[in-house]
Amino acid sequence: MRGTIPMLRSSSSVRIGAAACLAILIPLTEGQPSAQESGSASFPLTPPLRHVTDVDISEETQSAVQASLKSTLIAGVRGFDWQLAASALTDDFRGRFPAPADGGVVADALLDIRRYPPDGLAVLDRDGLMATLRAHVGPWVAVDRASWHAFEFLLAPDGEAAFVRAHMQLGGADRSRARTVIEATVSAELVKTAPDSWRIRRLDLADGFRAHNPAPPFQDITDAVGLHFNRSPANDRLRQAVADTGMSLIDSALSVVDWNRDGHWDIVATEVARHSILFLNDGRGGFVREPLPIGDDQLIPSQYLFVDLDGDGLEEIVGSRMAYRDGEAWMGIHTRSEGEWTYLPRALVFDNPPGVRRNEAQFMAAGDVNGDGRLDIFLGGYQTNRSGSPGVFNRVDANDGADNLLFINHGGLRFTEESDARGITGTRYTYVAQFFDFDGDGDLDLFEGNDFGRNAVWDNRGDGVFSALDNHPLARDTGNTMGVTVADWDNSGEWSIHLSNMYSHAGHRVVSLSDSVGDEMRAQLEVLMRGNQLFSRGAHDGAWGDRGVALGVNEGGWAWGSLFYDLDNDGDKEIFVTNGNTSHEDPEAPDF
Repeated sequence: MRGTIPMLRSSSSVRIGAAACLAILIPLTEGQPSAQESGSASFPLTPPLRHVTDVDISEETQSAVQASLKSTLIAGVRGFDWQLAASALTDDFRGRFPAPADGGVVADALLDIRRYPPDGLAVLDRDGLMATLRAHVGPWVAVDRASWHAFEFLLAPDGEAAFVRAHMQLGGADRSRARTVIEATVSAELVKTAPDSWRIRRLDLADGFRAHNPAPPFQDITDAVGLHFNRSPANDRLRQAVADTGMSLIDSALSVVDWNRDGHWDIVATEVARHSILFLNDGRGGFVREPLPIGDDQLIPSQYLFVDLDGDGLEEIVGSRMAYRDGEAWMGIHTRSEGEWTYLPRALVFDNPPGVRRNEAQFMAAGDVNGDGRLDIFLGGYQTNRSGSPGVFNRVDANDGADNLLFINHGGLRFTEESDARGITGTRYTYVAQFFDFDGDGDLDLFEGNDFGRNAVWDNRGDGVFSALDNHPLARDTGNTMGVTVADWDNSGEWSIHLSNMYSHAGHRVVSLSDSVGDEMRAQLEVLMRGNQLFSRGAHDGAWGDRGVALGVNEGGWAWGSLFYDLDNDGDKEIFVTNGNTSHEDPEAPDF
């Protein structure tokens, strides 16, 4: 697996969530370019007036530019090889890039943060930029993060130059393990100097920051505390072979629960149809492996829901593995009494369309939807064996996923499935869900986060019957929502909701070139590729609005789960975002 885990800190005066942007300006006409078309060294730089609009040609050239810079600038900085890094720049290079002490300090209790605006920066030549980069990374023992990802690429009509915007990031740690991250937003100019060689001619900062953590708050102590989830080498090879085909392996999860009611949080690790391991907290910072009371491995889902469904003060175990027969399907519940576990195989029964033999549920949530004091269960269906058919599946507005289910609790661990009867309909690819009182009327509404389409907000009228709020800000836009977390992160007295989506560099590049895309579709695509969203309620009118871009938390890569929590105990909450996806075994092959 490959990915990074961004930590987006809350601050009133700096955007530090998004990797800064590097824009690169290049002459786009044959012969002598005008000043505006990038021959000039004046700053700030401006985009070219003309460029290639053929997506295939542009993207092919972008790949060549990316490879060229990766082999020179990025490889040179990673290896502290400044001659190699300098070979990415032309002899007449000019640019503006901040030195470590430039900019202004942003007050923070934990991190040393400097914000880098473009104003007042000196113009550097090639040696000056190399000296500046060396000043940033010189104290590090290694540069473990160096990246350049273009989100706009405008190729000159003659193919000899290009305007590029990219996200550039550097990160590493010094001998004391104190870590630093540098991200920036700039503009520049690239020129083609050989068939497979591109060099930067102009570079200009637009915005950026440097964050230094003098005392790393976390260390990896997984093995030391006994959190081992062992797989055989053969199993790892099999999983890699599947990953190399581009298929997803969304089959594992972690759950946190106080299993034995001793006041210490325990961890449950699951892998569908293979493993269910309980890591009991020993109260001294370590964990002891114990089995879960699951007799049949085929009953093990990708995750469990631990919740007290019968009001006896002890959690039941709800799994999403399903069995099918004669137009119905069912799921089981494990319950315990006086230390003994009992499995109720048909506790959750529902109608199943003929021919459906694989219903993949990605998420379960519990809440009292009808106010009777008993917790009901919502199950988010993702896809079935019928999903994804050519001519039916739509990546922007897919409706061929699985049906969502709402199980109403009648007491005594007796449930009936009533989603349709209570207004919750549709077959989107639901990935996450959250019960929450969106309108402040005292009952639990439901947020449904969907892949390949719009999300849904279901308004509870007070008795557990729902209606769709199709025009709600959280439900208007197409997305790939894979995580949701709710908190009053800034202690304003108003709730905020963070949604994990996918930031797409390629999407930004392609959409900017696609003249054939209509206005409505373009607007949908711009939201789709923008990344994570942070919705907050207005203090005066109570209206929900997306502040993700304004607060700098939209770019989190291929984002999955997220969580608000107070990392540094300063009274406000940070956003923890997990991201990444599988890497191909062949370094030269594209990752998924």
